Parts: sequence; structure tokens; C-alpha cells
Amino acid sequence: MTRRIGALAALVVAAAIVALPASAAGQPNPKDMSGVPLPVPDLPAGTLTVRVVRGTFDNNVEGAAVEFTVDGGPRTVTTDAEGRAEVTGLRPGSAVRAAVVVDGERVESQSFTMGSVGVRVALVVSGPGGGAAPPAADAVAAERGAVTIGPDSRVVAEMQDDRLNLFYILDVVNASATPVDLGGPLTFELPREARGTTVLQGSTPQATANGARVTVTGPFGPGKTSVQIAYELPYRGGTARVEQVWPARVEQLNLLVVQVGGLTVSSPQLSSVRDVVDQDQPLIVGIGPAIEAGRPLALEIDGLPHHPVWPRNTALALAASIVAIGIWAAIFPGTRRPTRPSRA
Repeated sequence: MTRRIGALAALVVAAAIVALPASAAGQPNPKDMSGVPLPVPDLPAGTLTVRVVRGTFDNNVEGAAVEFTVDGGPRTVTTDAEGRAEVTGLRPGSAVRAAVVVDGERVESQSFTMGSVGVRVALVVSGPGGGAAPPAADAVAAERGAVTIGPDSRVVAEMQDDRLNLFYILDVVNASATPVDLGGPLTFELPREARGTTVLQGSTPQATANGARVTVTGPFGPGKTSVQIAYELPYRGGTARVEQVWPARVEQLNLLVVQVGGLTVSSPQLSSVRDVVDQDQPLIVGIGPAIEAGRPLALEIDGLPHHPVWPRNTALALAASIVAIGIWAAIFPGTRRPTRPSRA
């Protein structure tokens, strides 16, 4: 399950970058992209290219040892003059992670699964004067502030064993240089129908689930705090409706739905919806603008597989009729036709 989510997440990020306006896509924030795997159809299948830069994409890091972990096995490749290290021949389905240590600062990629196309990853270390890793959040006094839900966050929906599962893969972003205190926890109130709410492996230990509520306690250190939530959403008929109120501003709405049986997706917050295919799996990718804190995401997924309810309703109605007749006969026995005495 974790591998599947990682692959889906990478595709959502790639689709979001493709959909950005030229002015925004031309000036990405390197730190926001650091460690995010981007499937690239132009690269040969089985190829993973990692580029190591310092602060910005203009500052390549040459001679850095990039550690590739492929299905648990390590490989090390040194970056060239363009800051690139590359491995080839990776089979589809391989579990991969890349990491580098520069001037004592370790930067890692997300764990992901190789698909049917090549993948690029940027690893961004601190710029000049910031070579050392930042101090831990609890080593610096927290200040009152705010966080956002970063633009790489996404909502993923997938049918599995006739159940609709939803995943929130979230980056809680503190854009300041010091830890922030929100004055209380960051609380995600999931739809009240949510069942089996779970905080997935890879999330911050500050996140806990209790029923349909996930609470993330502060303080929040500089940069990203990962929160990954999973739950089942029961539905009736062939339509599921999601209404999720966000406790912090969502900088960009990214939605991915695994396509089965011709599903359709609609939401007033989606500015574009398109069908794509990854690893022979049809997917629906939706992208929308920011959602302010306290505002809901309203989402409808139609065409879900379901069993007709009329046989159950007919059986229930018949059973209710039988019970009613029995109760009537017990309360009003005099309404029965009297039995005539037999003649001798």
C-alpha cells in the first residue's frame, strides 16, 4: 500500500507542475521540489536521474556521492559537472530512495516506485552560509505563527475490495526560519462517515487519530511536516460525496482518483480534470486553486461499483408486513372468525 501511494503521489506532483502557468512553472521554489520524484516520459524506462544543487538550480554540486537504495540494496554514484548522478536498468515496481550528504547536511528523496517511464529527482541542499542542517524544532523557542498545507499535498481516492479509501498526503509547511506555535493543535475533522481512520507510516509522530479526527500537535519546525491520513468512506448507490474542511490554507488542490469502471469526478474547486495512464493504470487527475482555512473541499465521485438495493428493500418491506400482521392478530384476537362447534 505504501509503495502504491508513493507512485500515485509522484504522478499528482508531475501533473500539477505541468498544469501551472508558464510564469509560475518557470520559477519553482527549489526547496519545495527537493526530493519529489517526477516521472518523465522523455527518459528511458528504468532510468533514475538525481540532480544535486545548492540553494538554487544555478548552483550544481559536483563530486557529491549520491546514495541510491533500490529494493533495499545500496548503490553510490558521484555527481558530474552538472550535479547529476544516474542509474539505469531499474525494473518497474522497484522501490527506490535517493540521498546525499553535502557539508554535513543530509537530504533524502521520498520513497517511490519505478514505473514505465524514467524519473528525475532534485536534491536541494542549503545555500551559501547554510551548509549545516537546521536545528531541531525543540532546540529553538517557538514563536506564534501560522502554517499552510503545501502545494505538493494531494487527495487520493481508490476503490479496493468494494470499498472507497481516501488518502490525504499532506505537507504542513512552516515558511519561517523558526518553529511556530499555533496556540493549539492542528486538527483535521474528517467526514463524519469516515471509518478506520489511520495515520500512515512516514507521518510525523506528532499526528494521532481518534475516530474521525486527526490531531497534529505543535510546535511545527521550519519547512515541511509530513501528515499522511487514510480512511474508508462508506457510500450508497453509485455516488460518494466528500466534504472536507481544512484547518489551514491549502496552497493548491491536487486530486487523484484511480479509475475503475468509468468513474467521473466533479467539484466546484477543480479548475481542470483530465484522464491519464500510469503503469497501465487509468487515473483521473484534478487540479484547483488554493482553498482558504475553514473552507470545505466539496467533491463528488460518481459511477462507483455498487449492488442494487431493491432486493434488500423488498425483503425488509415483506418482513415488516409479516411482523405487522402478527402484532395485529395478537392485539385484536376478536377480529378472527369464530370457530363453529362441531355437531354430534
